[in-house]
Amino acid sequence: MHIREQAPTASALRKIKSMHRWMIGILIAYIPVVILLYLLQLPEWLILVSAVGLICLGIVIAFMLGFSRCPDCKQYFHVRGMTGNIFSGKCLHCGITIP
Repeated sequence: MHIREQAPTASALRKIKSMHRWMIGILIAYIPVVILLYLLQLPEWLILVSAVGLICLGIVIAFMLGFSRCPDCKQYFHVRGMTGNIFSGKCLHCGITIP
């Protein structure tokens, strides 16, 4: 692979890795954040809006991950046929891994 081809590939893989981190962070933080808001005795509507907001953010990131394309083979990175895995660390088509 030439140097010109490595930069866009590395950049695209860094973007996918960043989205992975955000998704895992939201999944890990969801319950503690909601419990913390409850323990702070905030109004119920604020707790509900915060919980729904985190869920919506997670769904948006999941869709962005699901529809991200592999920089090498240009296929969907996390989807192959009718199955997919947004937590996969490699392309389900060509096998390129996220560093």
